[in-house]
Amino acid sequence: MKKHQNGGLNAKIRVMSLVGFALMLLIVSGFVSLFLFEIEDIIYSQGKIASEITYDIISHIDGRVVKLNFEEGDTVKKGDTVVQIDALEYEEELVRIESEIRESEAELEVKKAELEALKVNPLPKELWYAETNLKESADKAQRTQSRLNRSLQLSSNNAISKREFEDAEIENIKAQGELARAKENLDKVKSGIGERNIKKAERDIDLVRAKITGRKAAEKLMAQRIKECRIVAPADGKLVEIPCKYSTYVQKGQLAAKMSSGTSLRGIAYVDENVVRKVRVGQPVRISSEVFNRLEYGSFPGRVERVFDTPIQEPGVNLMRYPVEVTIDSQGRPLKLGSSAKFAIVTGREPVIYTILNLTRERYENGNDPLQP
Repeated sequence: MKKHQNGGLNAKIRVMSLVGFALMLLIVSGFVSLFLFEIEDIIYSQGKIASEITYDIISHIDGRVVKLNFEEGDTVKKGDTVVQIDALEYEEELVRIESEIRESEAELEVKKAELEALKVNPLPKELWYAETNLKESADKAQRTQSRLNRSLQLSSNNAISKREFEDAEIENIKAQGELARAKENLDKVKSGIGERNIKKAERDIDLVRAKITGRKAAEKLMAQRIKECRIVAPADGKLVEIPCKYSTYVQKGQLAAKMSSGTSLRGIAYVDENVVRKVRVGQPVRISSEVFNRLEYGSFPGRVERVFDTPIQEPGVNLMRYPVEVTIDSQGRPLKLGSSAKFAIVTGREPVIYTILNLTRERYENGNDPLQP
């Protein structure tokens, strides 16, 4: 009886040993398989469906939106006015400048006529007969001086009244003054006043012309400002976003509208900065559109075309993500521009243990132990 019990116990021990060995072998095999078996290394990210070409239309001025000619999603032609900004201030300034230009042009014609007249007779009217006036003034001064001399003799003999003598004296003073002015005028004529008058008239004309040139430059600037009040489509395409639709105001240098153009589609995936190093141009991508149910339509194939060097910060959180441009084969389905999508970027195949420990083959290839942190 005792022998029978011992034999049963030994059998159980052998069975448990075999089971334990099998489990250990299974665990070891499973652990080894983590190194031997490879799976796809996939980076998942969110993004949007875009077009082949995207235009960011930037406003060149600050202003209030007075009219929206299109809505988001509308198709536009090159040159269509998408947004009209209030241009009244610039239009009023343009009218004022145009008025100043007309006044200056009229002034220029007057200055030109004056110059032509000066070329015929460059002297002022009072100097036209300077030599004749000097001769007449000299004769008159001589006569009044002779009369004064006679009056002086007659006055000493009490032959004329004191008032008559004073009248002769005043007349002589006036004549002498006129003679001095006549000599001065003749000196001016001889000093080249006529040539100086012509040069001054020419300088006045140049000044008016410079004023007209300056005002025309201001006119051109105002016309450009009025033109910039029209935010136009740079190409044929579809409007994706019009931020000023909600603010009714645009700021200089800020996005006024975004549009897409081109015949092919692309996607913009926003990849976390911790894994973007694994993304390479040419890697395959599987895209799941929010517009087409994945279970019904499956995924759309794509390919990495570009990895941007500059990250963007995700709004509301302190996370930096790098845009990755992906070409998409829509397989004939109308994917909606601007719609959300999920991107699965296949960066290669790696052992299962790498995925579990969040390691990459590149660390191993660079001479680091993949099991070391």
